[in-house]
Amino acid sequence: MAYVLQDKPLPNTSAGKPFRSRRRDLIVVQPEAGETSRRVYLDIEFGYVYGTCRAVMMPIEIGAVVHRPQDDSVHYLGEQFRYDVDVEIWKKVTDGCGKTVGVATTVANMGRNEYGIPYDHSYRIPGDGVPAAKATAQRAFADLRLFMESIVSAGDTPAIVVFAASMEKRAFRAAGFSLDGRMLVDLQREIRRHFKMKQVLSLDRLARLIDFSADGSAVASTHFRYPVPRECRHLLAAHRGMGDAVRTFLLAREFQENRPHLEERIWSLMATCGDDAEEEGCRKGSAGAVADGTTGT
Repeated sequence: MAYVLQDKPLPNTSAGKPFRSRRRDLIVVQPEAGETSRRVYLDIEFGYVYGTCRAVMMPIEIGAVVHRPQDDSVHYLGEQFRYDVDVEIWKKVTDGCGKTVGVATTVANMGRNEYGIPYDHSYRIPGDGVPAAKATAQRAFADLRLFMESIVSAGDTPAIVVFAASMEKRAFRAAGFSLDGRMLVDLQREIRRHFKMKQVLSLDRLARLIDFSADGSAVASTHFRYPVPRECRHLLAAHRGMGDAVRTFLLAREFQENRPHLEERIWSLMATCGDDAEEEGCRKGSAGAVADGTTGT
């Protein structure tokens, strides 16, 4: 789970016409006339409500990159789900090869803009706090549904691409969001399947292999580079909703269009750092590394 820095909700970053949902801090972009076959690259960050022994989980941040292949344009969309509730923030610690070696945990209250609160594993929420926590989580999932519906409302998004899909599937069910015939592509599993790997690699390790960088004004990989609006540049850190959505997008581009080069880098990594890849289902620096292998980045 990523350490989520305090910031304002994402602004409109496209030249399209803004559309505002019932959530006044959510801004998305309606597609221009004639725009077809968009593909959405998505990352959702989750947090356990502090003191519930990981019994109550909720989305806390989402980032999306909407790519239109026709003109190779991208839109950056996102939202933070700000509620007055303390959540556990899990941040993966990696070694020089990008392999997970530990997890650091803090507590945040995004509704009050409080971050970096010390984590006490023995803390338990008061007895009447659990129902309230569940109600707050339900509201956050409802916000997630509105966000997803706003993205796919134009009907021109045949595929949503994520990196490790288990949490997104659970979140969509909890939010009552239907894919309605759209494909949900698990890029992590696709890479493992195509290269016939025994285990999966984390997004951190694969991002290193494609030379991912975010230099302030643009994001880039070995063969691709895209500008980033000024308003989004502070959101590109790894294990942020937008940061991991961008990393997933560029990894997918490299996998789709420069597959031999990526394969060479993967096997070189294995030779250098060993073949003890991430365990099945372990996401991008998740609480699942400590808990159940499924929670957030």
